[in-house]
Amino acid sequence: MSATGEVENDLRRRVENGEFQPGTRLPRLADLMAEYGMKSRSAMDRALRALVAEGLLTIRQGSGIYVRQRHVVQRDFIAGLRMEYAQAIRDEVTEGGLFEAMTGTKTEVSTSYELIDADSRVAELLKIEAGTPLLMRTFRYTINGLTHQVSRSMMSTDLAQAAGLSSPSSERPGVGTIMQLRRAGRTPNRAQIMLETRMPSTVERDQLDVGRGTPIYEHWRVLSQDGEPLEVSTALVPGDRVAYVLNVDLTAAS
Repeated sequence: MSATGEVENDLRRRVENGEFQPGTRLPRLADLMAEYGMKSRSAMDRALRALVAEGLLTIRQGSGIYVRQRHVVQRDFIAGLRMEYAQAIRDEVTEGGLFEAMTGTKTEVSTSYELIDADSRVAELLKIEAGTPLLMRTFRYTINGLTHQVSRSMMSTDLAQAAGLSSPSSERPGVGTIMQLRRAGRTPNRAQIMLETRMPSTVERDQLDVGRGTPIYEHWRVLSQDGEPLEVSTALVPGDRVAYVLNVDLTAAS
């Protein structure tokens, strides 16, 4: 094995056994070279960049190389949907927010609104013409200062107006989309979920602070009422920060 490979393996071991804790900065490149007896700066750089590509390390421009922070959240899609729907029917607002109620994890959420034209995939899911004006709401979830998930919700501008969604200040903690639609007189009675995995784009990699070798989950949700799509949402989550669980009662359909 090359010297670069040996250094890469040893640094990986030190990260994994906790010698270098998540969020901490690694020693300077010159110090690491001295510690490992390496004379080639490029060889040490290759070892570090290999670990960045794996997602173990991250580069902060002007600051150094850090051990990536990861908070793995367990999510049950079915239980989460049922919770959101039940609370919407009861018009019950969840203290602390739906994400926290579903996962037991506290998050900070920032929201932005934008008017867009429906692209071909969203148009197909909403059964509308491509280019139809839509309201897109973007929700960025952060855990301990690190972006965990970026979600986007899209619906017609007329429906958004009926739901009272005029600006980010319209959002309320604990009030999800199902409740918002119900208050607009359009209670969804079916949800379709599609879960996909892929490699992130450069922009997405920067948004989510993921290494080059880390895939992301992209899950799509369509809320419908009696076969009519009302809202489409999509969420991007780094593959090393979430564990999806499905608990199904096999006797429910018998």
